[in-house]
Amino acid sequence: MTHKSLKYHLLLLLFSVANFAMADVLEDNLSYSIRKGDSILSHNGDKKFALHSVMKFPQALYVAHYLAEKEISIDQRVMVEKKDLMTDTWSPMLDTFDDKKEFTYRELLALSLQQSDNNACDILFRQCGEPEKVEEHIKSLEINDISIKKTEKEMHDNPVVADENCCTSSSMVMLLEWFYDHHNDNEYLQYIWDLMLNCKTGQDRIRAALPPGAQLVNKTGTGPKYYESYCETNDVGIVQMPDGTHIPIAIFIGKGTYTINIATIASQLLKLIMTNELIL
Repeated sequence: MTHKSLKYHLLLLLFSVANFAMADVLEDNLSYSIRKGDSILSHNGDKKFALHSVMKFPQALYVAHYLAEKEISIDQRVMVEKKDLMTDTWSPMLDTFDDKKEFTYRELLALSLQQSDNNACDILFRQCGEPEKVEEHIKSLEINDISIKKTEKEMHDNPVVADENCCTSSSMVMLLEWFYDHHNDNEYLQYIWDLMLNCKTGQDRIRAALPPGAQLVNKTGTGPKYYESYCETNDVGIVQMPDGTHIPIAIFIGKGTYTINIATIASQLLKLIMTNELIL
């Protein structure tokens, strides 16, 4: 793979930052990796950042593996009782039933991936395997720098532990590349691809930076907002270009007081890689 120097492409990003005095803070609190063919552009690509709801993407890949291995239909139903759910978290499913209701795995995956429903995510953990099983599966794909340690409830009860669900942007791009190569392997992975292609979160992130005719398969994550600080924001996905090429991209912005958004970063990175300025 070929790389531009850090100074070259980081300076380009800084042109989009209103407060140049925040350059040092931005450099430490930003990680991205983007790949096209054998070329990759990274900044802090080997530094771990909190996943937040991006965690639901590797979890979904594990669920697909679990259902396929156990020969469980994606339309098999799971009984959910409302008393077992968190009521003070982001969870659109709470509005759909009174005391209890059956959900299919298809519905739970849609709620988790498309609407980032925290209860749906934890139901999938309970039914298919706890976080360590997800991490074990991702490591079996020879991707080692993605750590899944905590459920949504554990992060809800103690937000500090959210940092234990973390990854590097370079490892996430590797996972996205694996997903691209394998998304037609079975109906479960095909369904996950379709869900992420029609993701309902993050309309103002990478999706807002897409060139005309391009599509995005993605998952977002957002951390809690701390006092006098912007919350951590993430977006990872596969840009499908009109010419048939694909571009995995992962952007993580850590805690800080600067003003910059993922759409701005993604726009600049895509411009670099589409104009072949990345190639040495």
